[in-house]
Parts: sequence; C-alpha cells; structure tokens
Amino acid sequence: MEELKQFHHAVYEAVMNKNPKNCSRAFFKCTSLCEDVSNNFSESYNNTINQAREMPLVAMLETIRRQCLIRNDMRRKKAAKHKGKYSLKVAKTIKEEQRHLKYCEVIPCGNEHYEVAEHVHHGFRVDMNAKTCACRRWSMIGIPCRHVLRVIGLKKNQKPKDFVTCDWLLTSRWVAQYNEQLMGVNGMYFWEKSGEQELQPPPREKTKGRTKKQKRIKGKNESPKKKRKQGKEVEEEAPPKKVKITREGITLHCSQCSKPGHNTSCQNPGVQGKQAQPRKRRGEGGPSQPSQASQASQISLGD
Repeated sequence: MEELKQFHHAVYEAVMNKNPKNCSRAFFKCTSLCEDVSNNFSESYNNTINQAREMPLVAMLETIRRQCLIRNDMRRKKAAKHKGKYSLKVAKTIKEEQRHLKYCEVIPCGNEHYEVAEHVHHGFRVDMNAKTCACRRWSMIGIPCRHVLRVIGLKKNQKPKDFVTCDWLLTSRWVAQYNEQLMGVNGMYFWEKSGEQELQPPPREKTKGRTKKQKRIKGKNESPKKKRKQGKEVEEEAPPKKVKITREGITLHCSQCSKPGHNTSCQNPGVQGKQAQPRKRRGEGGPSQPSQASQASQISLGD
C-alpha cells in the first residue's frame, strides 16, 4: 500500500475508501471457510430472473418462486446420486491444485514439519500436526493446498481427501441442505376475494418479429464481452475503427487550366468557357486503318 501511495495518491485513496479488509484475502478470517472475493452469486441470480423482472409484481414473484422449486429439485437429485464422501467441489479443487505440484519441492524439517519451495524462490512452512500452511489456503477453505498435496505425495497409504478439515463439504451435509422441500402454493383461483376493484394492466404494443433476449447492461468497470472458444473464455477484441480520409493537405488543381489553387471557378483569361474535350473511345473518330478509296488516291498521285 505504501508503494501504491507513492505511485499515485488518488488511486491509494480510492482503494482505502473501499476498505481493503473486505476485498483482500490477507485480512480474511478462517472461520467462514470461504475465499471468494467476487460477486458471482448476484450476477448469476440477476441472469436467472432476467425474464421475470419484466413482469408485474405478483407474476414476477410467482415466477421466481417456481424457478427456486425447479432448481432445488434438480440439486436434490444431483446430491442423492453422488456416492463420494465429500462433495464435487473437493475433487475439483484438488485436481486444479495438483497441476502445480511439479513446481513444488519438499524439504523435511522433522516432527511433521516441512518447508515447500515453489518456483525455488518462494518457501512455505507446512505443519501437518496443526494442519496449517503459510499460504493460509488450507485453513481458509478446508481443502489441502498444493503445498500440502506435495507433502502427502511423499507418504504412502494416504489420500488427499483424508486431510479435508471442513465438515460442510461432506456429502451428507449436501444432501441435508436440500432435504427439506418447499411446499407448493395454490393459484389465484383459490385466493379469497377482497371485493375491491381489479386493476387492469396498461395496454402493450405488440412487437413484430421475434423477441430479442434481454441482456443485463454491464457496468463500466466490468469485463468486456467474452466468447467461448474450445472450452476457454477469450476476450473478444474490438474491431478496428475505420479512418475516413479527408482533403486536408491536398492541393486542388483546376480541371480547365490545370493550375493549383482553385477547382471549378477558373478566373484565368482565355480559358473561360473552355470545356475539356471528351476522351475518344476506341473505334470512334474515323477508321483506324485507311480505306480502299484513300489508298487508290495515294497511288494515283504517286504515278
């Protein structure tokens, strides 16, 4: 932060106004067992209810409620089919961390203490007794990090899933989360009549053709439009802007006198009223070869 302050004071003040303790993992506590610093939850929620937000109030709430019923039922079935001890997130996280094992080197210190050097220059102290690592990732999410996985690889008859410290990642907790179902609600025909006058919605104009899918308007600080290419997200490059060539810096010449400085309003004497001669086309203005009559006259004159 001191280096950022020396680089640009305005940027430093903008970061401090946002309270870095809420957006930096260095200040995160290990009790929440979550390391996310993004806002993907609200982004996914807004994308799901995008069509429902255009409806009237009651219809909007009913659509959102039914979407929750469908999603909870799908996740309930998915959790019931899973046979592992831990949820799918554990296997996915361990697989991603194992890609970096080739860059880690283990140095044993004794009594279940190790020093793991990553890319030679960065060292991390691992305590297998206290189940902690200097990178704090193991304590923060409850899943072994790459440094711990490198230590586990040296031991026999031990699996990475045996060192998961978070009980919230158990499959039994996953199933219990969706075990209680949401009850259905009777429709409007079962509601008690209030006797008040019904409010009619304003008329809407019918759109011609197919309706376009509504997209959420992104903010100015969000990432640009992305497109998927072979399973990867690639930022779409903006097309190059077309440059329009102007006449600035070009000397105009008159079409009548061929002199620079003016174009059509020629004021030179002897040239006014003179028009450019049209270019003759091929085959016009007489034959390209002499005729037989002209050849005969030339022969008689020669004699």
